[in-house]
Amino acid sequence: MNRIILSEQNVVNNYKDKWERFYQMYNNYVDAIIDPATQKQITTTSNISIPYAYIQVATILPRLVETLFSARPYITVKDREVNDYNFATNNQVLLDYQMNERMNLRSKFAEGLKTLCIYGTTIAYTGWKYDTRNIIKKQLVDIIDEETNQPFVDEVTRQPIQRYQPVKTKEILYDDPDVYFVDLLNFFVDPYAEDIDTARWCGHITYETKSEIQKKHDSEIYVVDWKKITSSNSYNKPKQERMASIGIAINNSSPNSEDDLYEVIHYWEDNRHVIIIERSYIAKDEENPYWHKKKPYDMSRYDSIPGEFYGKGVMDRIEPLIDELNTYRNMRIDYAAMSNRRMFKYKKGSGISKKDLTWRPNGLIPVNEMDDIEEIGVQNVSPQMFNQEETVKQDIMDATGAQSVIMGTSSRDTATGTMTKDSNASIRFKEIITSIEKDLLVNIARKMMQLNQQFLDTERVLRISNIKGDDWVNINPDEIQGEFDCIAMGSSVEPLANKEAYKQRLLQLYQISNTDPIFQAFPEKKLYLMKLIFQAFDMQNIEELIPTEEEVKAKQMQQVPVPPNEQTLPENTLPQNDMQLPPDLMNQLMGMQNTENFSANASGGLNRSIMEGQGLLPE
Repeated sequence: MNRIILSEQNVVNNYKDKWERFYQMYNNYVDAIIDPATQKQITTTSNISIPYAYIQVATILPRLVETLFSARPYITVKDREVNDYNFATNNQVLLDYQMNERMNLRSKFAEGLKTLCIYGTTIAYTGWKYDTRNIIKKQLVDIIDEETNQPFVDEVTRQPIQRYQPVKTKEILYDDPDVYFVDLLNFFVDPYAEDIDTARWCGHITYETKSEIQKKHDSEIYVVDWKKITSSNSYNKPKQERMASIGIAINNSSPNSEDDLYEVIHYWEDNRHVIIIERSYIAKDEENPYWHKKKPYDMSRYDSIPGEFYGKGVMDRIEPLIDELNTYRNMRIDYAAMSNRRMFKYKKGSGISKKDLTWRPNGLIPVNEMDDIEEIGVQNVSPQMFNQEETVKQDIMDATGAQSVIMGTSSRDTATGTMTKDSNASIRFKEIITSIEKDLLVNIARKMMQLNQQFLDTERVLRISNIKGDDWVNINPDEIQGEFDCIAMGSSVEPLANKEAYKQRLLQLYQISNTDPIFQAFPEKKLYLMKLIFQAFDMQNIEELIPTEEEVKAKQMQQVPVPPNEQTLPENTLPQNDMQLPPDLMNQLMGMQNTENFSANASGGLNRSIMEGQGLLPE
């Protein structure tokens, strides 16, 4: 426990307040302005916040997710040694099925990468999950004779007579690898570690009900003696404090004791796993149950700092700029409000009261002299104030790389300037995405593959859906064993401006191909060009839109010109030379000649028009 407390104190002292500010900034929440003298809220000045931090994250996050998961499979599995087995393919098919059909890894990553953008670090846990449920469903059951206690038998087939009856049974809900991203404030790690591998220890905290703990005890995941566990008074304190910082309060009390939560600590070393309930009861202390003998966590950092465990995120880079942007906007609003709330000066003893200065329709103010009252002039808002806001916004975009072209907003730059900024930003995103692939996605896939090799003990029949329908694949546990390499298959981060130019070039090339004789002679080349065009426009189900090479050739064969029926060959007019005729022309000639001794090497004269129509003679 001393190690856990030390790790938690390190986070509280160095990161908690900062992460809370970033959470407020992402949710566009600002604290009320308090008068230091009266300790009351000031409501006479503007106190708004521009959601520019959210805009930056909302711009960057989809680009990261789409690049990583643009096409299936997300991971390609390769053999490390040359062999004749198909085990690498089996692992790849199984991983793709589990990532998409069992856990929806893309959605999990969308949440995890949002944490990465906001706080600079994200941590994923990869383990094996087994879950069952008692259900009732109808099954075929023998009809039993109550007198003999034997099933009734059909007189013809001599088989037991059965009918559907409701039967209680246990259904396996989940028996596959499981991946979830851990709340950073519920994660603890060796304060001197630089990453998961160099950490002497790490772990995370969950909050579970009594029934959930008991279910894991029944499954031999925990070993629980309720008499030794103190009463539950726990709650997810980091989550509640974070939500309270934006004005959302959660009631911890519940009239039902079954809803009470217990704090469960999962402590990991490379060769040790300890489960602690309520920081006092050890539910399990065992050797690392996973064969890979590693801590079951993987992490990624948006911007890593050498020698430090936690990285820097988008908010780290733009926090002071967001404050500056909000200050300029509030100053402009306050100045505009001040200019609309007119002030006057009047001579003492002129008989003018404060009530007379109230602005009203068709109002009249009696004065002795015209200069008894005068409005205090206020200049309009300086255009420089607007320019300052634009300058700050540009600084924010330069800091994050999310330029206006990526955000989908208009830009005043030239086309060359826009493409340059987009290209530079894409290079920066490529470095981030490469880090995510290697540190997170590939490591998670490798752990999933190792867990499959350890826990998969029966043959799996997987339904693989594709554009042609559903295929059924059998995966045998013995046919996924071995050492393999995992390679991320995310698409490249192409600048958006370059993509548009690439589309235009493809369309121009396609127009050329319509008249080019080379493309006419080789239609399969034109098919490939069509595929490139559809891919550039991110079209789905391309195979349904483009005919296959076989279909094109079959269509061409149907369009071969047939000689008119009235054209017949005179007898004894076969070619004089030994020309090898095409089989289709041979069949036509054989039908027209109606001779039994006609062959490919036959001699005689041939109708010249037919030969030219078939392209056998030069023009």
